[in-house]
Amino acid sequence: MKRFLVPSLFVLLLSACGSEPVMPEVGTPEPETEIPEKVDQAAGSSTEAMDSEEKQKDLYAYFMEDGTIAKYKGEGNEYAALTLRTTYLPEGHIAVYEDNGGTVTLRVYRLKDDQVELVKEEPEFYEEYTPTTEELQALKPISLYYQLPIAVGDAVKGMAVIQTDAQVETPYRNFDGAILLEQTGEDGAMLRSYFVKEFGEVKREFRMTEGEEEYIVTSSLESIE
Repeated sequence: MKRFLVPSLFVLLLSACGSEPVMPEVGTPEPETEIPEKVDQAAGSSTEAMDSEEKQKDLYAYFMEDGTIAKYKGEGNEYAALTLRTTYLPEGHIAVYEDNGGTVTLRVYRLKDDQVELVKEEPEFYEEYTPTTEELQALKPISLYYQLPIAVGDAVKGMAVIQTDAQVETPYRNFDGAILLEQTGEDGAMLRSYFVKEFGEVKREFRMTEGEEEYIVTSSLESIE
């Protein structure tokens, strides 16, 4: 970091005998004195604070905005149609209510440093979640949701990141630069999920083959309120 230099207010030059102070001659440049190191430290603290704010913005980028209600078109199963409501809570927490027509599941996430953790998951939740700050802080991490930066080979919500520049079509719009997640079960069933910055999850896809038949269930973003 560059240090700023300022001229000293006065300079005392001791004579060879070390008795009388000698004043500098007119026109003689005065030696420069460095500002104490704490100025640099203050600037460094300011930079770190700005970096922290940028990281926080990036963490929020994979969630819908506060108060958003997103509807997903379902195909292949009566419970594939979803409604997701996003609510921002204090202390860097986000609540997402997922309604599939049969039940409502509450998930609460904690944004901290460069990662997001799932700290609460409760099905059959039909009330408004209004915790105190102390109650939020007391929640224990259940699993890692994602960590920045997201790269191929990483895991997001327990699924492997296959691509970070995928294309995905939804009734709402088509997206480029989507993060494609994939997970395959022991029975061969495959689950895929697509995440897009500024939107979060925009599509889920479940595929399973039995004999010669393939079952496909999808939930695709259709509208945002």
